[in-house]
Order: sequence, then C-alpha cells, then structure tokens
Amino acid sequence: MKSLYIFVTSDRPDQYLNPIVHCILRGTNRIVFVQIEDSKTEKVQLNLLSANVYDLINNLSLGFYKYYTGNQKDTLFALDTDYSSSELARLKAQYIPCLTDNIKWSIERINYLDLRKYISSLHKKFGKNIIFDVTSVTKVYIGDILACCLLENVSELCTFEFLIIPDFSKPWKILIHNLEESKQYRHLNLVETPIFKESAKAILIRTTPLLISIIGTAVFITLTLIATFLLGNNSMIIQAISTVGTALGIISFVLIYFPIRAN
Repeated sequence: MKSLYIFVTSDRPDQYLNPIVHCILRGTNRIVFVQIEDSKTEKVQLNLLSANVYDLINNLSLGFYKYYTGNQKDTLFALDTDYSSSELARLKAQYIPCLTDNIKWSIERINYLDLRKYISSLHKKFGKNIIFDVTSVTKVYIGDILACCLLENVSELCTFEFLIIPDFSKPWKILIHNLEESKQYRHLNLVETPIFKESAKAILIRTTPLLISIIGTAVFITLTLIATFLLGNNSMIIQAISTVGTALGIISFVLIYFPIRAN
C-alpha cells in the first residue's frame, strides 16, 4: 500500500486536491491528513476537511465545481459552461478513480515536539512506500519537516508546484484536470534536489567516523578489561590495547567538537 501523508494547516480543500489526485493516479491508495499541533497554528477540523476534499472530487466527477469558502460558499458551478462535452467527459473520468473503495482516507494529529519521532516511525514502517507532502503547510513548519526528513533519510518529501501563473478567479482552472505535468505543474521531490543530496552526504560523512570511533572505544575498553582479568596489568598485550583505547577516546572527543566536513 502506497501512502500519502499530507500536512495541513488550512480548512480549504482545493489546495490539497492536486497532490492527492496526482498521487492516487500513480498508485497511492491511502491518504492521511496530518496536522502538527502547537500554539503557532489554529486547529483544523480534519474530519470536515477530509470529507470536503472527497466531496470536491465527487462533484468534479459529476461535472461541477463547489465553493467551500467566501461569498459563494456551497455554490455549485456547472463546468459544462466552460468546457466542451468531450473535455468535460475527460475531466470527469480523471476523478472517478479517486472515489473507489480501495482508497483509504484517514486523519492524524501529532504534537510539534513529536514530529521527528513521528516521521521516523512512519519511514521505518513504510520505507519507500510513503510520500510526505508539504504543498499547503504553513512556512513555520517547512524547516522542521525538512530537517526531520534529512536526518531520517526520507526518500520522498514533495510539494505541488505551479509552472504557470494561477488564475484564482476561476479556481477549477487551476485544478489538476486542467494542468499538464512538466509544462504547467510538477510534483517536486524536495529531497532529490542537488543541495539537499549534498547536505545528506555531509551529515553521513560527519557522523560515520564518530560512530565508528565510539564503537571502537567501547570494544577496546571491553577487551582491556577481559585481558587484564586474564593476563594481569603488566602484560604487553594489555599495554598495547590500553594505548589504542586511549587514542580512540581522544579521536572521539575531537570528532564531537570538530566534526569532519565535506569539501
């Protein structure tokens, strides 16, 4: 099962439709709306949001666009006034696969301080079968989510990016049925950018020698204790092991405060 975990900070369903439909049409069959809870943002009605996104998709599959906010809230706009019969048929067909029973919809709330643990547990559970999406998350959380994904080596952290100037006066015109991938939009994987990849490598370069030195120190201390017990303090073997152990301890200390940096 391929899962999409989409971070939310707003009740408006339109902004979540594009990445959701994009992923469903490419094999995703589980959609999870996730809100990070703390004092920085207002609480989103997740059950209502999930229902509204599904309702928006359902109306589009019937040839209507529904407003959920503003002066036209709850108004249905008939799309046949803006599309030919063949265009409308293709439009409807694009949304029908998103309404099948094999698509699972759910919600989750997490505490801000548990964000890294949350991302880590999901990454371990699903591996490459999970996509995190930050298309509509407020900027205050972008850095936190990116940092957690970097540290946890997450492979897919995406955002839906317009490659055109969107026309918000006709909101149905900026939904995925009206957009061509690579020309008018892309679902960009943020962790596949060159700078992000280099940053991930730099962290690996810094941490690997430190971990090796710490493990090595622990092993040599254990060997020293065992050898001392068996051979006594004056053995040449004991002195050699003690010297190596001391050197590793110094190296560990140096790496903690002066980590190796990538060129």
